[in-house]
Amino acid sequence: MLELTDRTDFRVGELTATGLGTASADAVLVVDSLQFAEPLPEALRECRRILRPGGRVVVTCWEALDADDGRLSPRLRQLDLGRQLPRAGFVAVEVVDRPAWRLAEQTLWQEALAVEAGDDPAVRSMQDEAQRVLATFDGLRRVLATARAPHSAQASPP
Repeated sequence: MLELTDRTDFRVGELTATGLGTASADAVLVVDSLQFAEPLPEALRECRRILRPGGRVVVTCWEALDADDGRLSPRLRQLDLGRQLPRAGFVAVEVVDRPAWRLAEQTLWQEALAVEAGDDPAVRSMQDEAQRVLATFDGLRRVLATARAPHSAQASPP
């Protein structure tokens, strides 16, 4: 169980270079941004580097159902957390589908398309994005991944 302390703080950084010290964090949370890391393996190694032994990483993202699905962006097709987290030095890796989250997002995009946009540029922009997202939605799964930094130094990232 994680304990919150008065030492919690938030910083802006890059996924591949957080600016945090080695073994300085009890937990890392990455929400829907891992696909933007370049290179992806380096971002996962950075998460591992900053975690204390036994620290936990939690990642939410989309993964391609088929990595060869050319309709999907290369960024999404590269994600396979069940394979990539252990390669970055994590243990106790669990990746689970979140179909209810997927359905909620699909409903959001469908509802956006049903709204009368008129001359509202923000609504039109959201509808354009909804069309792009829904065009490939059947090729994606919504996942929640959790993993831990090992308690011993022997399983450091490669």
